[in-house]
Formats: sequence, C-alpha cells, structure tokens
Amino acid sequence: MNIFYNVLEKVIRSIWGLVRKAPVAIVLCAVLMAAVCAASSALWLKLDSDQDNLISHELPFQKRNLEQIKNFGDQEYMFVVIKTGGTDAGKDKAAKFAATLATKLKKRPDLVKEVHYAMSARDMGPGVLMFASSDELRQFVSLARDFGPLGKEWFEEPGLTRFLNMTADLLSGKKGTEQGGSAGPEMFGPFIGAVDNLVGEMQSSLVSGPTLETMNAPVFDLDKAGIQYFFTRNGKLLIMRILPKKDFRVMDVIGPSLNFVRSSLETVRTEFPEVEAGLTGRPVLSADEMHTTDQDMTIAAIISVVVVGLMFMFILHGWLRPMLVMGSLFCAMAWTFGFTLVALGSLNLLSIVFALVLVGIGVDFGIHIVMRYVEASDSGLSPDEAVEEALVHTGPGVLLGGLTSVCAFYAVLGQEFVGLAELGLVGGTGIIFCLISMLTVLPSMMLIAGRRNWFPSSRPRMATMPFMEKIISRPVTVLLVFAVLTALAFPGFQKAGFNYNLLDLQAEGLESVEYEHVLINDSDESTWFAVMTRPDLESVKSLIAELKQIPSVGRVDSILGFLPEGQQEKAEILRGEAEALAGINLEARNSSLVPSEVVSGLENLIESLEGLEEKLFSAGAKAELEKVGEIIDRADSCLEILEKNPADAVNLTPLQARLVSELSGSFAWLKEILEVKSVDPNDLPEHLRSLYVGKDGSFMVKISPVGNVWDFDKLTGFVADLRRIDPEVTGVPVVVLESSLLMRETFLEAAGLTIILVSAILFLSSFSISYVLLTLVPLFAGIFWLLEIMGITGLSFNLANFFAIPVLIAIGVDGGVHFLARWKELSQGERLYHTSTPVAVGLSFCTTMIGFGGLLLAHHRGLASLGGIMVTGSATCLVGCMVVLPAVFRLIERIKGK
Repeated sequence: MNIFYNVLEKVIRSIWGLVRKAPVAIVLCAVLMAAVCAASSALWLKLDSDQDNLISHELPFQKRNLEQIKNFGDQEYMFVVIKTGGTDAGKDKAAKFAATLATKLKKRPDLVKEVHYAMSARDMGPGVLMFASSDELRQFVSLARDFGPLGKEWFEEPGLTRFLNMTADLLSGKKGTEQGGSAGPEMFGPFIGAVDNLVGEMQSSLVSGPTLETMNAPVFDLDKAGIQYFFTRNGKLLIMRILPKKDFRVMDVIGPSLNFVRSSLETVRTEFPEVEAGLTGRPVLSADEMHTTDQDMTIAAIISVVVVGLMFMFILHGWLRPMLVMGSLFCAMAWTFGFTLVALGSLNLLSIVFALVLVGIGVDFGIHIVMRYVEASDSGLSPDEAVEEALVHTGPGVLLGGLTSVCAFYAVLGQEFVGLAELGLVGGTGIIFCLISMLTVLPSMMLIAGRRNWFPSSRPRMATMPFMEKIISRPVTVLLVFAVLTALAFPGFQKAGFNYNLLDLQAEGLESVEYEHVLINDSDESTWFAVMTRPDLESVKSLIAELKQIPSVGRVDSILGFLPEGQQEKAEILRGEAEALAGINLEARNSSLVPSEVVSGLENLIESLEGLEEKLFSAGAKAELEKVGEIIDRADSCLEILEKNPADAVNLTPLQARLVSELSGSFAWLKEILEVKSVDPNDLPEHLRSLYVGKDGSFMVKISPVGNVWDFDKLTGFVADLRRIDPEVTGVPVVVLESSLLMRETFLEAAGLTIILVSAILFLSSFSISYVLLTLVPLFAGIFWLLEIMGITGLSFNLANFFAIPVLIAIGVDGGVHFLARWKELSQGERLYHTSTPVAVGLSFCTTMIGFGGLLLAHHRGLASLGGIMVTGSATCLVGCMVVLPAVFRLIERIKGK
C-alpha cells in the first residue's frame, strides 16, 4: 500500500478515535453549527439575479456591454405584441387596445419606467414640422395663416359660448379664412371629430357632472394629432415597448413589474376580447425561465428527498438509518449555506442548484458507511466494532471518491464564467462538508443509536446481490454482448450534438415563448439588437450605409431617424410664419358662463349642422351624414337639459376651463413649432435623445438581424458580419454568442481537467496504471453509451445540461473506486456480490438518478434535458460498474488462475 492511501487510512482512524470518544458532543456541535448557518443564511444570504454578473466583467465583450449599458442606460424592454390581422379595422382596434393598456401602465411609474407604442407630433419635439415634406409644410403654413385671426378673435374673451358660435359660423360659412372660404375639405374629418368630442363632453358634464377622471383630461386630445403607431412593416402587428423597474436583490428581478403588466394586460383583454395580444421580450423570457426553473427545482428537490428517503426505508427496513443519513446530509447543506454567506455573500442563478447536487451526490458517502455497518452488525460485531469496521474499510474509499467529486466541481474555479466558478466553489465545498458530516456526524449518530439498541432487529431487505454472480459467470460472453450492442449503437454516437438555441430550453406553452415566435415569424422586429457607437453624425451615416449592404442585417435604428432632411429649404418656408399668431393673448381670462348664451350657442351650432346635413345628403356622403346626425342628437340632448334647468350650466364650468387651457397650450405649441429653424440632436426631447445619445455624447446605432436570431448559426453569422465592420460591436446578440461559447469551452475544460485530476488522484492512491484504467472502466463505458443513446433519442447537450458531464465523471469514478477496493479485499473463494458493496454502489447511483430524476417532470426543457442526461448517464455508468467492471474482474481472475 502506498503513502497516499496510508494517509487516508490514518485520517479515517483519527476520525474513528474522535467519534468513539465523543459522539454526543460531535452531534450537538454539528447540529448547533447547522442551526447557526441556516439562520444566518436565511437572514443575510442574498441572491444575485443579475445575469451580467455570471460572466467576468474583465472579459472584453462583457466590459464593452457593461460600458454601453452605463452610457446609454438600460434598454432591455418588454414587448406587448398585438395582432392586427393586417386590416385597417384590426389596426384601429389594436391602437385602442394599446392606448387603453398604456393608460393603465402609466398609473404605476414605480413599476413601469417607460411605455412606447406610438409617437405623436408633441413627442417629436418643437422641430416636428421639419419632418413634413415641403408640400405638406406649405399646406400647414396656409392653415396656420387661416386660423391665426380666428384664434386671436377667440382669445379676446375665451369661453365655451364663443367657441360654439365660432364653430357654427365656420360650418355655415359665415366666418371663414382670410381668403373668405370656410375650412377646406381636408379638414372636415378632424374638425367634425373635434366638434363631436366637445358636444359629447358637454352632454356627459350636464348628465353626470364633473368627475375626477375628467377634471384634467383633454377635450380634443390635440397632443395626439398626427400620431404614428409602431406597426411592423407588414402591418400585422402593433408593438408596445415597456421598460420595467428592476431589483437585482431578489430572484425575480422584474417580478412586481411583470405581475402588474400581466394583470393590466389581462384586464384590457377582457375589454377587447376580439384582440389577440401577448407579452414577450428578453426580460420576460428570463423571468419566466427563472420562475419555471425555481418551481421545477423546488419540486425536484422535494421529490428527490422524499423518494430517496422512502427508498432507504424500504431497502434498509426501517426509518432510523435513512433518517440518520438524511440528517447528516441536511447538516452538510446548512454548513454549505453558511460557507457561501461568508465566502461569497450571495448565490447566483447557477450556484443555487448546489442543493440538488448534494442530494444526488453527498448522500452516497453515507450509503457506503451504513451498508458496511449493516454487514458488520450481521456478522455479530458490537455497535462500536461495526462502526469501526464501516469507517476503516469504507472510509478511504469514501474519501477517495469524495476527492474525485470535489475535483469535478473545483475544476471550474478561476474560470471567466463566474457563475460556473461560484457553482464549482459552492458545490465542491458542499461535497467536502458532506464528507465531513458522513464521516463524523453519521458514525456518531450510528454509534449512539447502536449503543442504545435503537436500530430495528430485522435485516435490510437487500444487503447483498448474489443473483448477479450468475450474470457475470461468463465474463467473455458478457463483454462480447456489450461490445456488439455498443457497435450497433455507434451511429447514435456520431449524431450526438450541442444545441445552443436558448429558446428551445424554455417551457412549452409559455405566452412569452409563443409571442417571441410570432415576432420572429411575422415581423421584421427583434427583441435582440446589436449595438455600435460612433462619435459624430457623419460617421453614423457612413456606418448605416455599410450596414445596409449586409444581407443578415434587418432594421437599423439611429438618431438620424429623428433628424429631418432638407432643413434649410423648410426653414425658408417657415420664415416669419409665426407672425400669423402674433397678438394672440394666451393669458386672457375665461369669459363668464351664462346659461342663456350657452343655449343660444348650441342653437346656432345645431342650425349650422342641419345645414351641413343637407349638403352631405346631396353629396351622398352617408358616413359623414351619420356622424353629423349623431352630433345633432347630442347637442339636442344638451339643449333640452339646459332649457329645463338653466342652473345645470354650472356643470360646464370645468369643461370650459379645460377647453381654454388646452387651446392656449395648443396655440403656444403652434407658435413654437413655427419658429423652429433647424433640428439637431440637442433639440430632440430627452426621451428620444437618451435612446441614441450616450452620456459621453457618442451616438448609438441599433442593428436588428434578419430571421431567427435564436438560431445559433444565424446568430454566429450575424455577429461575424458585424465584426467585419466593427470588431467592438456589442449588445445582446454578441453577449449571448460569446457567453454560450465561453460556457461550452468552460465545460469542456472542466471535463478534461476533471479526468486529469481524477486520474492523478487514482494513480497516487495506487501507483498503478492498471488500477487507474480499471477504475475508469465504468466511466468511459457509461459516457460512451450515454452519447450513443443521446444520438438515437435526439437528446442534445445544451447550456442547461452540459455540466452533467463533470458530475457524471465524479459518480462514475466513485463507483469504480468502491468496487475495486472491495474486490481487492476479497479473500479466497469470496465473491464480490456476496458483500454489501454492490448494493451500496447501486443505491448511490439510484440516489443520483432520483436526485436528478425529478427534473424529468420539469416544464423547463433545459432542466428536463439535464434530468434526462443525468438519469441516462447514471444508468449507463451503473451498468458499466455493476456488470462490465465485475466481468473484467472475473476475466482477470481466470487469467491469473485465481
């Protein structure tokens, strides 16, 4: 026996000496420390759910991404996707749906920071006229000249009555423009719409009186003039962008915001049952993924603990021995939480799975000790002797297997993928704590229970597996059968692959996933966009020209989309036109509201509308005629109320105040936009500037891909095309691509390093190459068969399940270590399957399968695939360990003539 193994034996004997002397003190200290760790963790252990912190901030691509976020702010939006059917009627309904939803969302600025679904003239800022064509601008100037004198006249004594009378005169042609005509035909729709709004507001005020909802509401809503909704290019969808409030101190970063948006969306759906709409976007997908995985992990952990406990109770025949193992495991888990609090202060989105790992792996150490204790007790040894036998004979193997498991996790330490590195630290340290607990706390509790005769007198239902001796009695046949089956399944090995598509990991049936596919299939919109920055507008123009030549590039958005062309020519058209509004007294006091005058104004309006009806009837304008008829009916209703009770006119006072206030603001705005001579980025409203102009003055260019960016080949090509133009391109596509490649590289390095470290430890424990190779037989056979089965069944590696490989390396080697150690202990004529080791190893693999098997029920397809790989890989390694390795042992025995 070599020095390394002697050291392991001395460690175990030292542990036994401590356990024998003070078992009660050990248990009390362990439980007390576990309680302190659990309580401290519950109070102070944080969750860092910021995905940007999963990757080292020093990596160039991540550094650029974080600098871009710092410079331009968070622009990771939720998307409400509203289907229009591509028809005008559908677009109108979608617009009303969006407006209603936006109104609800804006009531909670503490949860929703921004809502964008359309852009009005006001939203474009004072330079809005510069976006019109020269002909449109001339028409607008002519209209301003016409309405300037009318505005000046009305503001001499502004009020509701005068507005009614002037409107009546305009409709009848008694009062016209400076050219002597009435309002032109192109103004008929907006003008009649405004009259309809006013009369409708009057009727509502007279019937119900002023309400809190209408006190500050606009009468005409002139701010929405010229509104442009964010329809996709094909018109099939209306897109709302919502910027949620984020809190990275909790797992559900946008939880309150998301819940509010979803409840508001559901409410609006009931108001518009004919409109189809759903919520998606990267933060929504991430939140849904977090919620689904959290739920799935919780269910899987509960299932694994319960089923493992029940299995122990069945196999070990009783509840005490399983409870001691699980109690020791819970102590180790609590210590691990405490270590995490001290060492890291927080868990990340990957390291939170360590508990499930410990259930699957950590409990294995206890199984070997318990089964060897049962075997020793059955041979007539006292409780002290049985515990010593279990520790001394299985302890070195447990330590050796534990070290190999620790290697699998510690192999990722120091990696740039911080999330995995922290999982490796927490998981590996957790396994060390499991080793400590199973080698100290568990034997102490067993010693206490044994001395007090608490264990059941009945033997475990399965302490040995003698029937397996018949299976391996013909080792050559066994090995040939497996060789043939392996060869037949080899095409599956060649098909095993890696799926980078993150959308394929999400749970099926989620609204966010469904509507992400809607965006991909039915629009030019993308929830992902790459980012390039330029220092000035000229370089932005050059960049956009280059980008438009790339087939993989779809939409390109920049500040240039909000800077009009031909500004000099348009400035000439507007020169001096603001004078048309000169002399208007926007500060004039409202006229007093006299009931008889209001009645007179309504009568004039009705008379003019009836005259207009005759003209519309003669022209055959049925739709317009119907609209005018509705206005007359409302005006008649108002007239009837005031004639019956003139005092009700007081209810119109707030309406008059709103009318005067709104028109004052509109004429002031009109004068302001007529005075604008040019538009540059500094003239744009802040909400537009902040989207494209950074704090350092640089300009952002947003580049959306063509097609399905979730397809890894398309994503790779898109980023490669952009890097040919600008190697420092950043944004979500770049971060996803680089982090995916980094994760895969980290996994591969970890797997390779784990094999090297495990092989080195095995060699140090034996100084025998044959020992190393024999120990690795179950691992290599199991992994090879796993890849074959994956290829046959279509199960792929992905970013959610690839860490299964280092874990499978650990458990595969652990089984081989225990089988080989027990085989070397066998005396002449003694058979391996007549001992408790195969049962212990089998239970170890089963606990791993159960621990991860709960994930097979997961809705999240990534977690379900992790469960699939872990269960399949554990099963194949189990077969390699329980059948192939003993067959090799038997063949070696025959060759040696043993």
